[in-house]
Amino acid sequence: MSLRTLTLPALLVVISLAAPVKAQHPPASSPPTREQIADACIHNHADTLPIPFSDISPKDWAFKAVMTMYYCGAFRSYAPPTLFQQATPTSSRG
Repeated sequence: MSLRTLTLPALLVVISLAAPVKAQHPPASSPPTREQIADACIHNHADTLPIPFSDISPKDWAFKAVMTMYYCGAFRSYAPPTLFQQATPTSSRG
């Protein structure tokens, strides 16, 4: 009985040492510019920006909400338009 009790934990230790778990890293892609982020937030298209997480996919039910929170913040619809205008420089200033 005691041999059986020790066999399973010993087997699990050997297996975990043989194949360690690797950390997940987000996919490598170029970060979006401030202009791209502001445009996506203004038009409610944050889900079109690069995915900064490795554990969420576009098929997940909360994907758009997670992307909007990450890029635009919690109160995107209540943010004053001048906040996004400050983030996007205009060439017409003179």
